Amino acid sequence: MNADMNTAVERYYDTTLDLYEELWGEHVHHGFWDEGERPDADGADRHTATDRLVHELVSYAGVPAEARVLDVGCGIGGPALYLAGALRCSVVGVTLSAQQAARAGEKAAEAGLAERAEFHQLDALSTGFPDASFDVLWAVESLMHIADREAFFAEAMRLLRPGGRLAIATWSVRDGALAEDEQDLVDQILKHQVMPSFSSLEEHERMASAAGFTEVASVDWSRAVANSWDPEFALIKKPEHGRATMVSLARERGADVLGFFYAGPLMKKGFDTGVMTYGAIRAVKPVTQNAETYGEVVELLGVVLDEDDAWRTTVTPATTLDGDLELESIELTALSEALQARYGATVDLATHVAGLDVDEIIAFTVGDLAAFVSSNAAQADGA
Repeated sequence: MNADMNTAVERYYDTTLDLYEELWGEHVHHGFWDEGERPDADGADRHTATDRLVHELVSYAGVPAEARVLDVGCGIGGPALYLAGALRCSVVGVTLSAQQAARAGEKAAEAGLAERAEFHQLDALSTGFPDASFDVLWAVESLMHIADREAFFAEAMRLLRPGGRLAIATWSVRDGALAEDEQDLVDQILKHQVMPSFSSLEEHERMASAAGFTEVASVDWSRAVANSWDPEFALIKKPEHGRATMVSLARERGADVLGFFYAGPLMKKGFDTGVMTYGAIRAVKPVTQNAETYGEVVELLGVVLDEDDAWRTTVTPATTLDGDLELESIELTALSEALQARYGATVDLATHVAGLDVDEIIAFTVGDLAAFVSSNAAQADGA
């Protein structure tokens, strides 16, 4: 079932890639408008509104600058290029569509961001990346295509470093049982958009919590994004020759392409009736090492950097030693000596860092440091 769904999703996006880019824009997702704002009255146009949705998710989920990010369902790379550009993140985008991955790579090269944004055709549930590879797992309007969402949250937990953040924006459905006509509408949307099912925002929260995430929360953005499906409001460009173009495309590419055109009226009705919803989910992978050890590590960092107690409250497990704290070599040496004095000779940070490659050093966080201390101090205790 999952393999069949993946194949269908790949075919759909390969078939409609140019349509989305031509008629929808660089960001193949909803726009975000304030209450009462209209694009035809000096408000944000659709492209600005789709940009804003990305900014809203960054803010809501607390995505840090210079983070290493896995973008699940990266599309043609719109959000990834913002993260790699404005936030200087290192982004790995994955999509089931080979054509989307190729187009995203082209756009990264055109923007001069190829060194910080790479894209691959991969199944998000079996990427092959090592444990604790990323600071942020980002998923904008991709989770609806994944049938086994419990497996998605479990894989996100595996891939994130301690203290890493989950940032999701997703189509969703009203919580609770639906009436027969409401379920019929949902089934039509699922069919034409190649999606196995919808979950409510509350269900997403429950799955994240069950997977072990902490600080789990969601926000309903339905009212802010619903007008994305109103062509008169969003000023969506219509295909030349209207229905004749649709028929021609269906003959040329197959009937699946019609789902692109059917989605608008169905989704508008879904939002108008309250059956369809939309929101963001955020969560944090807990720091697995002993909380006392983590506190002691932050305390030692403060001593080495000559910072006060107020500064220590700004440090999180996702804070990087290189980018955020700008730890100099002499400070790293002093920290290594302080750690060995407190925990023993096996906690040799300087030697550990010397064995990392450049990207690993850049990505090394306070959470990673505390985990290193816990692991090596435990080895000393067991010796």
